[in-house]
Amino acid sequence: MVLSIDVRTSQPDDSRAASVAGAPEDRLDAAKRLVAAIAARAFEGIAGTLAADARFRYLVPPGPGVIVGAATVAAKFLQWFGDAEEFTVQSVRVEPLADRISARYRFLLRDQERWEVIEQQLYLDVDDDGRIAAIDLLCSGFRPTGGPEALRSSSTHAFDAGTMGCADGLASEFRRRIGAIPVGDVLVVTARDPAAKEDLPPLARLMGHTVRSVEAPADGGLVITVERGR
Repeated sequence: MVLSIDVRTSQPDDSRAASVAGAPEDRLDAAKRLVAAIAARAFEGIAGTLAADARFRYLVPPGPGVIVGAATVAAKFLQWFGDAEEFTVQSVRVEPLADRISARYRFLLRDQERWEVIEQQLYLDVDDDGRIAAIDLLCSGFRPTGGPEALRSSSTHAFDAGTMGCADGLASEFRRRIGAIPVGDVLVVTARDPAAKEDLPPLARLMGHTVRSVEAPADGGLVITVERGR
């Protein structure tokens, strides 16, 4: 499986991050290996990215849990995903977060006749040997949804913000517009305020949406494509 991972490498200067063992690239690589192994539903691959005594804390809709040990953690991921008859990776993003690594993915899967989508957010600690020593996970749960064809039929909505900037209410209008479309639909924002490139994508991600693209056409404007996530 060739996995497309959105990797963000920039982060603010942080003394805590600077004191963490291992280069940032090594820690990002460990996170990418873990996510790829989860997506491949490969027990040995998952366990191989983890420290022998890796600690796994998770919060899923049935309730919280804590387990320890590479094999036990790998088995938990396979308990969640191993029996799916069809399995598709919709999105993956990995990025540094001060002294930790943030990894988020969304999977579409089918169990018998039912299609479900699930999103999990992981915060990872990587040890001196490049293995993941701790995972904190927050899970959306398995949410009923349409299959791949239904997802591809989502509608696109346009929002021409003109010269409006955040000081003029662009952020609040974006919140209103994205909240008015169905989950899975796409909002294409056209803006002419240069600051929108720095303001809108982080706001959209903070709200739980997916920024599909940020483009700067030759006319000097800005086109930001956002898929509503929740």
